[in-house]
Amino acid sequence: MKRTTILLVASGACAVLAVVLALFARDVGRWPQAIRSGDVAAAGPARPAGVSWTVDETLPFSPARQALGVGDDLAFRRAALRFRLAYTRDLQLARTSGAGQARIRAETALAREIRGDSDRRRASAASNLLGILALVDAATAPAGNVPIDRSVFEFQDAVRLDPANEQAKTNLELLYQQSTYKSSVRGRERLQRSAHAGASSSAGGHGY
Repeated sequence: MKRTTILLVASGACAVLAVVLALFARDVGRWPQAIRSGDVAAAGPARPAGVSWTVDETLPFSPARQALGVGDDLAFRRAALRFRLAYTRDLQLARTSGAGQARIRAETALAREIRGDSDRRRASAASNLLGILALVDAATAPAGNVPIDRSVFEFQDAVRLDPANEQAKTNLELLYQQSTYKSSVRGRERLQRSAHAGASSSAGGHGY
C-alpha cells in the first residue's frame, strides 16, 4: 500500500512537471514574435508611445524571460524608443516644455542603459544617442554660447565602448569640424540623418 502511494505521488509530480515544462516552452516560443512585433511597431512612422516588447507569460515570475536573458536587450530597445519619441529636427518644437521633458526621460533611460548593460555595443549605441540629445539641448539653450562639451564626451565614450561604432566617430568628427552646433546647417542635417539611422536599425541581433 505504501509503495502504491509513493508511485501515485511520483506519477502526479511527473504530470505536474510535464505541464509546467509545456507552459514554459510555450512562453519561450512566444518571445521571438513579441520582439519582432515590437520592433516593427517601434520603427513605424507614427512613433507610437505604447510600443511594448512584452509577453504575458503563463508561468509566474517570468521564467522564460529570465532563461532567454533578454532583459538588457529589451531595456535598450525601450531606451532607444524614448530617444525616437524625444528627438525632433524642428528646433522650435524642441524648445517646447513637452519636448524638453521627453528628452529628459530619454536621456535618463539612455544613461541607465550605458551604466547597466554588459554589452558594450549596446552601451556604445546608447551613448551615441545620448550625445545627439545633448546637442539638441545645447541648440535649444537660451544662452548665447552653445556648449557642446557634453556631446563630445558622450561621442568619445561611445567610441571607447565600441571602437567599431562608425556613427559615433562621424558625429565626433562633425563636432570637431564646427565651432557650434548651430553654425553649420549641413553638419546639423548630417547629424540628424545619423540619428535617424541609428535609432531604427539593428545590428547582430541586438539593438533596436
